[in-house]
Amino acid sequence: MLRLITLDVTNTILKFRNSPGEQYAAIGQLYGLNPDPQKLKHAFGLSYRKLEKETPNFGAGSIGWQNWWLLIVRETFKRADCHAEEHTLNAVGHHLIKHFASANAYELLDGCIPLLEQINDKAVKIGAISNFDYRLEGILYQLGIRHYFDFVVNSYSVKAAKPDPRIFQQALVIAGSDISPGEALHIGDDLHRDYLGARASGWQSFLVSKDYRQLCEEVGVTPDTTSMFTCLRELLPVIERYTYP
Repeated sequence: MLRLITLDVTNTILKFRNSPGEQYAAIGQLYGLNPDPQKLKHAFGLSYRKLEKETPNFGAGSIGWQNWWLLIVRETFKRADCHAEEHTLNAVGHHLIKHFASANAYELLDGCIPLLEQINDKAVKIGAISNFDYRLEGILYQLGIRHYFDFVVNSYSVKAAKPDPRIFQQALVIAGSDISPGEALHIGDDLHRDYLGARASGWQSFLVSKDYRQLCEEVGVTPDTTSMFTCLRELLPVIERYTYP
């Protein structure tokens, strides 16, 4: 039986209220910019992937997470052909850092609260493991769900991002009680970072994504309907079977 259940955060239990591109555009307009939200959406994806490759894990151990995000903002607006003075882009960047530290940028996914309440009724510890920076815990507090978790692990603080085994090992250390990897279950939406990453560390794992069959096909993984689900609500009867009352 399980003794620990951890959940990924972004796109597993919460999502952006609007796309990052739309939110970047709205904040940019406050500073006299008039960017195209669709161009920003595309530019954000390119900028994020580029910097993630060059300076992984939000700049942990190098430039630091705030500078990392300021670079993302400047790169995103420039890629979207929205040219402005450097001081203006820096001001937009600092505003966006504060904005994405607040509940205004996010909303809970359907089924999140029922799942968290169900797990809390069981004799298991519950944690969050997310590739995120220091702002994560505050966001969970503002969304009214931090109290469900025994602990929260963000990749920036532990200097290891999923699927690195070290972040899963750190979660076991924090959970305490000599919980073994085989007694732990991780739930997330990313096939590589969450589902396969947890399994490579000896954990059990569930994938939650409406596109899980397509994700599996793209990388040659056989879909498994016993551990892959399209939404959080599908997990409720399964968690019931995996945990002590």
